[in-house]
Amino acid sequence: MNTFAVTLNFNCNYGYIVYDMQNKKASVQMSAQDAKTKIEEYLKKPITMDVPFGTTIRDFRTVTVNPLDSLEAFKAAMTRLWNSTGVRVEWSMPPGIAEHLLDHYTGGGLSALKA
Repeated sequence: MNTFAVTLNFNCNYGYIVYDMQNKKASVQMSAQDAKTKIEEYLKKPITMDVPFGTTIRDFRTVTVNPLDSLEAFKAAMTRLWNSTGVRVEWSMPPGIAEHLLDHYTGGGLSALKA
């Protein structure tokens, strides 16, 4: 199965989303249920955006993508996720790393921080 995953961050509540390229589906793993619901709703609708096109940094064209149609459409939709849902995509943070770092620095992860 070919998948693509990125880390999500909603007010320091980390999770991730996995896009299944073969089945054209996304699975959101996030404990903040309201953020998870917003993301799932966001992915159901076409998204219109300006994207770079041409030879200069001033050349753009307006496109509409269905986020789950392809990996390219999914990635483009993820670049606009913050504006629509308040959930940030942490492009440079591998999925699961936030929990690992918390375990390392607190000795008990999220449960140690909440105690």
